[in-house]
Amino acid sequence: MTFKMFRHHDRKIGVTREGVAAFNRQWPCSELRPSRAYWFEFDEHGDLVDTDCPEQDDGAAAAAMADDCRTFLETGNEPSWAED
Repeated sequence: MTFKMFRHHDRKIGVTREGVAAFNRQWPCSELRPSRAYWFEFDEHGDLVDTDCPEQDDGAAAAAMADDCRTFLETGNEPSWAED
């Protein structure tokens, strides 16, 4: 089993390079690079407050990945792309 998502700390979720590659298989037009990992940090209301996603990678795919990370944070359920 390869971990594709993980908690950095209480409100920060990371996606590994393997996770980005798996995500991109479902989002073929994704701007996200599978050569790097990404993380997304949320406040206590679930609002995105910080990320290490560079501006050139930002777009609809990054927003969708952030939504998946928020769902994982709030429910513990991994998105379908993160399942083995």
